[in-house]
Amino acid sequence: MITPSATETAAPVNDTWGTPAYDAKIAQIRKHLLKARRLFSIAHPYSDGDALGSQLALYHWCRAAGKECVTLNFDPIPRQISWLPGSETLTDNLPDADFDLAFLMETTEASRMGDRTRFFKNARSCIHLDHHLDVPGLGELNLLDPTASSTCEILYNILSGLDIPLDQNTMAALYIGIMTDTGNFRFPGTTPRSHEIAARMIADGLKVSPLFKRVYETNDWRRVVLHGISMERATRHFGGTLITSWLTLDDFSRLGATEVDADGSIAPLTTIAGAEVIVMFRELDPRTIKVSFRSTGRVDVQAICKTFGGGGHKLAAGANFENAHLQAVMSNVISTVETSIAALSGR
Repeated sequence: MITPSATETAAPVNDTWGTPAYDAKIAQIRKHLLKARRLFSIAHPYSDGDALGSQLALYHWCRAAGKECVTLNFDPIPRQISWLPGSETLTDNLPDADFDLAFLMETTEASRMGDRTRFFKNARSCIHLDHHLDVPGLGELNLLDPTASSTCEILYNILSGLDIPLDQNTMAALYIGIMTDTGNFRFPGTTPRSHEIAARMIADGLKVSPLFKRVYETNDWRRVVLHGISMERATRHFGGTLITSWLTLDDFSRLGATEVDADGSIAPLTTIAGAEVIVMFRELDPRTIKVSFRSTGRVDVQAICKTFGGGGHKLAAGANFENAHLQAVMSNVISTVETSIAALSGR
């Protein structure tokens, strides 16, 4: 078992890259990673580029190191990242075997994982890597760095100091995670370290242009039409400081689209001049509404989401509403956001 340090608690304990404490924790993680022979990883539901990228990077590194690594996934993978090498090995079944180590890749809150938290106990030791703000550590050893651009940035810091070189598949997975979570290196969360890591991988032979094209320039027509529907429904509130839109079950049904096709539909709305907050509502089923929040800088949408049991980052967050109807959720959220926007002008 990993022995937690005196500072490891269930409460959020933030780590900062480059500090002696961070370096010591990295060394501890490397020690247990090298010792382990059989591992598995798990990430949050509906994996994005960073969640899947971190899992697959670990998988490829383990293969190169002669270790067994099971990559757990229970949901459809967005088409933009489903081609990543190693995706074919994803499984929703954890073999009945003794696992030395589990990696929780940006699982964020335990409540977001639902009954998948049962897997956390299927290994002798558990390590949680995350870059979200105010995340309670869910493992015996937790590396939680909200200043990092992505979980893939954190994982690179771990793997790059080991003797086994990062192969092309490992680097591609890490780059996809960093690229997508930074919006191709343009979001405020982009760090000098993320640019440095990208530069090092390019210097090591990684071809990034094909990766960009596969992620951003190879869209299924359903995804394009679905995003068009959300843009057509863009609605201005409070003088245009709040922009909302929505997608219904009927929209998905008519197009034969899935939840993964809606991923990123909020992005075009964030470019609307004058917007402070952008909110996208999506029906997952008749009684479950997924709400995504974005801020253009001045409003902390993570704080808003926490009032609804969600979380994320200051500029990008989300929450799910159970046993609720779309119109009721929209009214509730719009009213709450109004308060935050009014506070900007002291109204």
